[in-house]
Amino acid sequence: MSSTSPVKSEQFELAIWRLKAGLEKKFSKGHPWVFSSDLDQSPKGVSPGAFVELRSSADQFLAFGYGNPTTLIAFRTLARIPIGRDARQLIGFLSGVLEQAARLRHSVGIDRLSHRLIFGEADGLPGLVIDRYVGRSPDGTRGQVFVVQSSTAGADQLLPFLLSSLLGFASGELAFSGEGRALPIAIVVTQDSSARGIEGIKKEPRRVVQSWSGFEPNSFQIEVQSVAGVAPYWVNFVDGQKTGFFLDQRLNVRLAWPLFERAIALAVQQGRRLKMLDLFCYVGQWAVQASLATKAQNGAIDVDLADASAAALALASRNVEEVGGTAVARKMDVVQDIGKLPVGQYDIVICDPPAFAKKKKDLPTGLAAYQKLNREAIRRVRPGGVFVTCSCSGLVTDDDFESMIAHAVRASGRDVRWIVRGGHGEDHPSISEFPQGRYLKGWIGVVQ
Repeated sequence: MSSTSPVKSEQFELAIWRLKAGLEKKFSKGHPWVFSSDLDQSPKGVSPGAFVELRSSADQFLAFGYGNPTTLIAFRTLARIPIGRDARQLIGFLSGVLEQAARLRHSVGIDRLSHRLIFGEADGLPGLVIDRYVGRSPDGTRGQVFVVQSSTAGADQLLPFLLSSLLGFASGELAFSGEGRALPIAIVVTQDSSARGIEGIKKEPRRVVQSWSGFEPNSFQIEVQSVAGVAPYWVNFVDGQKTGFFLDQRLNVRLAWPLFERAIALAVQQGRRLKMLDLFCYVGQWAVQASLATKAQNGAIDVDLADASAAALALASRNVEEVGGTAVARKMDVVQDIGKLPVGQYDIVICDPPAFAKKKKDLPTGLAAYQKLNREAIRRVRPGGVFVTCSCSGLVTDDDFESMIAHAVRASGRDVRWIVRGGHGEDHPSISEFPQGRYLKGWIGVVQ
């Protein structure tokens, strides 16, 4: 068994930065970021990610966090109470953050199965995501896996302290409402987010810092909450995207479920197999959910899985087939090759692409790609069929998405009646002071 990296010292370096006079009121409104133009001195000379105490122009304490002198966002808040330079105090503070986040998930009833435990700024840890997965190793051992994603220089600096706190938390009473106390623990650290380039830090290989005998990070079956009960998925924590799975679709799946049931009932009534197209399927999240819904109605489903990754398609096919569906894997550049797929043949079409606009300069081309993709995806839906479309581009606003969808529908030559709009679920909370944390758009409708 490997172990977490120890904290090297009981004391750490702490820089002192001050806001320009008159900006204290603005900072007190709660936004967790401070821009370099808001500081009364140059942040140069401080290493990227260094711990920083932010003070007013009158030298009064405002916040503890971390800084980066090379980026527009110079300071990110961790605490509005003094932490000082003591490592033990920082570890204790982080333990409290983890416990608070866990209690929130428990209060809304989503903590027993796989869920997001820490969602960046919304949970007080900017630049960090922690996903907590419960499931089984190939040998059948049931365990819990914490995948920690660090996307900023400051989050990298925080990792040794956070891992010490996380290991203690994972062994405690709050882990999985008590069940986790008996479960083996694995921790995987990922430092390969594309956002790291903006921070001026390089991508690092993924690493397992805690595990149990028999744990296979490249082959683990997670359990995800489903309207039908438990949805199982084989995932790869080493070579997969993000943290291995996209947990943010919890709400959208739940909202789409009644329309899935309607489409399935119609196919069963007509004595035919349901046909589904899952675009950018990754490990088959939507296809597995639809397969479970079909199975519940004693129906049959054929799924076309489309993705650029052969490895993802292999996992998606396995996941669909293990819950009773039939899968056809289509390795393709979805945006370029979607026109080759049959028109008007699918009862359910899922359009869940990656972020096409990660920087402001990419927004026009990103929106054009979304529009083309949605136009062609709508054309693939059978009359009366279900269409689900999403965007995880934080730079694409709700208004941007609505305008793009309107153009795509007109260009498709079809009529769509939108039934419900979704977003990320209960394990992705938001704070009103930080609108940047609300990124996922999800529209669900019926194509006429």
